[in-house]
Amino acid sequence: MMTEVDLLEEALVDLRASPHEAKDEDLPIPSTKALQNGEHVLREMYSMWCRRFEVYPMPNGEIAIDAPTGPGRSVLIVCDSEGGALCVVNYDRTHRRARYSNARMLPDGFLRDAVRDLTSNL
Repeated sequence: MMTEVDLLEEALVDLRASPHEAKDEDLPIPSTKALQNGEHVLREMYSMWCRRFEVYPMPNGEIAIDAPTGPGRSVLIVCDSEGGALCVVNYDRTHRRARYSNARMLPDGFLRDAVRDLTSNL
């Protein structure tokens, strides 16, 4: 069984590989700020929710941190190249979102409530 450290390290490897993945897919290379904020968010997320997160580049130079937990249940955090973030939560056919001018604000009450909701019935 993988440990919390192993799960975090796998996600960090994916994060560090995302500029190469973006180049291979002809996407804009994520900025240093997006990568730094992605690492911050990953570390914070693992401190409250030990699971495998998918990390990948997005079409506008963003970094996505994706945590599907089942059909119609997920949290997606997108760290943009300017330092902001978008958090989208899908929970049993309802959608919530919050936008942040600074990704370092995460995790906040919105995200903590989302994680609580998503993990309450697992």
